[in-house]
Amino acid sequence: MKSQLHLKKALITVLFVIIGSAVFAQTGKISGKVSDKKTGETLIGVTVKIAGTTKGASTDVEGRYIISGLTAGKYIVESSYIGYTTKRITDIEVKASGATSVDFILAESSTNDLNEVVITASASKESVNTLFANQKSSISISSGISAELIRKSPDKNTSEVLKRVSGASIQDNKFVIVRGLSDRYNSAMLNNSMLPNTEVDKRAFSFDILPSNLIDAIVINKTASADIPADFSGGVVQITTKDFPDNPFLNLSLGTSINMQSAFKDFYVAPRGGLEALGIYDKGRDIPKGFPSTDVFRALEPNSAERFNLSRQFKNNWGYNKVTAKLGPIFQLNYGTSKVFKDDSKFGTVLSLTYRYDEKLKTSDQKAYTGQALGDQFHDNQYNFNTNIGALANFAYSWGTNKITLKNIYNRVLENQFTLREGKDDSGGEFIRTGDYLLQRSLLSNQLTGEHLLSEDSKIKMDWNLNYANTDRKEPGYKRMEYSKGGVAAVQSASADARLAGNFNSKLNEDAYGGALNFTIPVSWFQDKNKIKFGYFGQYRKRDFNARILGFIRNGNFDNSLLTLPQDQIFAPENIRPNGFVYDEITNGGDHYDASAFLNAGYAMFDGYLTKKIRFSVGARLESYQLKLNSVDNGKPVNIDSTAVNLLPSANLIYNLTDKADIRVSASQTVGRAEFRELAPFPFYDFNKNMNIRGNANLKQSKTTNLDLGYAYYPASGETFSVSTFYKYFDSPIEQTLQLGNSGRSLSYTNSESATVFGVELEFRKSLKFLGEKFNNFTFNTNASYIKSEVVVSRLVNAKGVRPLQGQSPYLINAGLTYSSTSANPTGVTLLYNRVGPRIWAIGNVEDPDIYEYSRNVLDLQVSKKFAKSRAEVKLNYSDILNNKAYYYQKVKGSDPNASFDKKTDNINIADRFGSSISIGFSYKIK
Repeated sequence: MKSQLHLKKALITVLFVIIGSAVFAQTGKISGKVSDKKTGETLIGVTVKIAGTTKGASTDVEGRYIISGLTAGKYIVESSYIGYTTKRITDIEVKASGATSVDFILAESSTNDLNEVVITASASKESVNTLFANQKSSISISSGISAELIRKSPDKNTSEVLKRVSGASIQDNKFVIVRGLSDRYNSAMLNNSMLPNTEVDKRAFSFDILPSNLIDAIVINKTASADIPADFSGGVVQITTKDFPDNPFLNLSLGTSINMQSAFKDFYVAPRGGLEALGIYDKGRDIPKGFPSTDVFRALEPNSAERFNLSRQFKNNWGYNKVTAKLGPIFQLNYGTSKVFKDDSKFGTVLSLTYRYDEKLKTSDQKAYTGQALGDQFHDNQYNFNTNIGALANFAYSWGTNKITLKNIYNRVLENQFTLREGKDDSGGEFIRTGDYLLQRSLLSNQLTGEHLLSEDSKIKMDWNLNYANTDRKEPGYKRMEYSKGGVAAVQSASADARLAGNFNSKLNEDAYGGALNFTIPVSWFQDKNKIKFGYFGQYRKRDFNARILGFIRNGNFDNSLLTLPQDQIFAPENIRPNGFVYDEITNGGDHYDASAFLNAGYAMFDGYLTKKIRFSVGARLESYQLKLNSVDNGKPVNIDSTAVNLLPSANLIYNLTDKADIRVSASQTVGRAEFRELAPFPFYDFNKNMNIRGNANLKQSKTTNLDLGYAYYPASGETFSVSTFYKYFDSPIEQTLQLGNSGRSLSYTNSESATVFGVELEFRKSLKFLGEKFNNFTFNTNASYIKSEVVVSRLVNAKGVRPLQGQSPYLINAGLTYSSTSANPTGVTLLYNRVGPRIWAIGNVEDPDIYEYSRNVLDLQVSKKFAKSRAEVKLNYSDILNNKAYYYQKVKGSDPNASFDKKTDNINIADRFGSSISIGFSYKIK
């Protein structure tokens, strides 16, 4: 951990040193990328020069070029390459101290051409061709969003951005749902490296940990190809960050945000240490240093002086204070530059530092149903303050036909939630409960990658990747307390209860080591410039998880007057005594597990054109996955040691109807592996959902057969229309379920026998200028999905005998209307809408119907205005304008289990309201 701390400090130091010493040249440059019109792939070794001069450059291993040292003015740039038609682009304006981006799309020359043919285009027209080539180049069916569209949305982190991608939605404000399938059926990659899980209770990556300004592009692959990991059924989210900036930049952004439910109102908080706003929690929440192990502590006599002395070592940080909610600061600093040397080698740097702090109030009304019996009923006010600190440091060096990059990202999130709960239990007794919860989680990712053209003649490419990631998650001093309405504390007398004066501490640390090696070899099978690709992918993960659960109990001839003391006084050191309180420990063997997983994969595939219009890719991936897990369940050892070997074929076909339209067909097999937490018997009480959660060591791997058919049309720049259908068959899908015989309020995981999913997706993006001149600057976009899933179940559980797959939504809708003026200091307005259909949150049983999460409408608005020659910009974001409640509900037993939500008759378990948020920011381009 010390090495990680040193690295974090080093990254921040490098950031400020480089920014402080940066001096930008006073001449301009032209840079860009050259691609093949037919395949969309970048071209290496293309000569790009200023027409009529010898000043120019050759494209590198990524197809990029930079021509620097240009005085301000207009230029004609020419690109030429053997076997391709030469192209010239006119009217390229270069400004002093600036860079102009110009991309080329080259077409193969005809064999009948006897003389040189030169095609001339304007810079604006060529950008249209570039867009078409990029959209059509992916062999798999995919959806994505660019950095430009991210900047036009009010989204502050990656989870919010993902809501805009076709076929994607977000659950719990952080976990991705692709094609309506729950988060456990999707995987995430950062710069082609697998991202680790960030959650202790589920197989998921929390995308809110990545600030949106660090992202260059996001693509979700919805169909498989042999060269990507196969542990998914919904999609693979691929996030990329930039290494060689097109233009040198130094940008500063300052802002603030408010939550409409909490702003300038009473806000309850537990005691803080003072550095939480910097992402550092008060170490007084931890178990004291030198505190004995569980076995040693339990061996002490309950009335021994040593046990009382040890109990007094804990900081008395119980209780809460009333303050006034305040504005949250937002800060971003971004820097990037590229240096071209005399031998045309270049070095690129991108650095970013992000800070965000906000305070929010979430309200929740809950009813704890067990079958049709009603248990606790209460109202929650959840006072949240969150800190997010992110740093990115990317470096790249390119020479000749080689490139090496070092990409680093670090992010720390601190979430502190104080819950004030008022209600009554099943006997009518009124209570006040509190929960003081803090989560500190961090992600460190380091990646060293290389790209090389091994032979100028054969055009064989090699790329490799070495990566390391660490996830660190701490939940220190999670304290829950209960008082009766009359002010009497509920403290156990014989054994501690985590819900009553309990103190929960947990630590999760996971290291992931990975590597990949890929070769791409051009072949002349069927048509010229086709390719075969093969390679290796490996990842080793190791996780250690430990939790300790202690709680105060009443001791001996107890002084009952202590129970009437307020929470900040009741556990003061003087009250920890023989006739007062003492700590008891209820940690069990299941509160610890260690696990490891070793994935080895090899693949081979062909990708090329069978005819001039038909592109075909076929391949297979062989994956070996070894998993080990050690824990204890009710005193019995749990030792899992399993190896699964899977041969997973995939095939994709694209038929190019025209230059602007194509039809796609895909077939593949993928897997769904049980995650560490889903297997571990660790029991955890979720105070927010009022439920216990535990794993199932008997889970087995699921397997999915995928079929896709799609049509895409790209009529003009920035416009698209696509429709696709898909079918999936799941063998042994893994689902979250309510446990029978546990009062209906305990969750675990199980394998269902099988499931089928059928869906249709539609994506449409269109300029509204066809409506008239007044609408020239308006663009409408929407993407929607309709999905039907079916799992056969016992009619004792569901009267219909079938239900949807757990976590799967029947429909998804994203829509947006954008206005962008063309003035020198443009104004922008973006209105965005999102809705996700009701989905099963937890599967029911013969006593408890399925718990559904109902739909809510989310409407967001952003207004922006640039000034000072577009160097400065002000943005106003209004998020979740409608502030709809989020309902979790059950149908009344005996009624139609598949009927629509009825607020009057359904058993509403949870009704959450998050509150609208407003943020305002000012940014300035220093360079």
